[in-house]
Amino acid sequence: MLIIGGGITGLQAAQNLSQVGIGVVLVEQSDQLGGNLKALGSTFPEGRGASELIAARANALKDSSQVTVLTETEITSLTGEYPQFKATLKTSGGNKKVESQSVIVTTGFLPFNPMDMKHYGFGKHPDVITALELAGKIRDKKIVTNSEEKEPASVTFIQCIGSRDQRTHTYCSAFCCMYAVHMATLVKDQLPDCRVTILYMDLRTPFCTELIYEDARRGGVTFVRSKPARIQTGTGNGHLTIQCEDTLDGALRFLDTEMVVLSIGAEPPYDTEKLAASLKVDCEESGFFKCDGEPVFTKAKGVFIAGAASGPKDITTCLAEGSAAAAQAAILLKG
Repeated sequence: MLIIGGGITGLQAAQNLSQVGIGVVLVEQSDQLGGNLKALGSTFPEGRGASELIAARANALKDSSQVTVLTETEITSLTGEYPQFKATLKTSGGNKKVESQSVIVTTGFLPFNPMDMKHYGFGKHPDVITALELAGKIRDKKIVTNSEEKEPASVTFIQCIGSRDQRTHTYCSAFCCMYAVHMATLVKDQLPDCRVTILYMDLRTPFCTELIYEDARRGGVTFVRSKPARIQTGTGNGHLTIQCEDTLDGALRFLDTEMVVLSIGAEPPYDTEKLAASLKVDCEESGFFKCDGEPVFTKAKGVFIAGAASGPKDITTCLAEGSAAAAQAAILLKG
């Protein structure tokens, strides 16, 4: 079995397959397993450490004779179809040939880069940061401004950065609202006197994350339905000013803040279309892999797509789909 992608979804699928005696080759481009998850601290809704989630599965694979893990490895060629796929892998030790009856794709997503959104000042104002950078500050228990390295008196989140926007991506990235609410509560935990505000178009916190949203409101996080237009150097109680429209009453408002957090969305990895062509599967209009009718299945027999490879998803869904893909592959191979 060939698994492409060593994020949390790929690790889950590899662990499940090894448990039923199916040999696995897990291929990861970077030098570490864990994908985007390794950049995070705690996860929602349980608040469990991201490093713990990764380590539990990675350690299980180390102890398994069924799994070969190849990091810093690139797929240079992938041909064939069920039950004989042939892959050429470029590793640090040279090229390697792998044959597999089936393939599970768990390539995940790329965090959206807001550099081209000049009206938000990312890259110009040091205290306009992405949610990933804030996650690192929270994890290290050092929430300070980049400009002065002091604890901010106010932090403002702006939602839907790179999502639900005709200029970038029209789809919803699904998890941004949930992680913003989670991070907002963590900021309040570490900085109780900090004024934390979330500017949103529509707040989407399904299932158990609705409870986190309610906790955030009770804990002092302010939610404002608005459409921010631009961020500029401020003159009031904070050195940044957000110009925004209150979409409930149509009023133009100016919000002063010391730190702006851009809740960036997800976009497909650059080589998704090329890999899809090699596997004879389709991509969605969004650029992510297309599932055929049901989650994890594709139009190509023996090819399964799991986790954020088919579109943005939260961690719980990625784990579930990793297990689902492993189960369906096992059924196909073992009958």
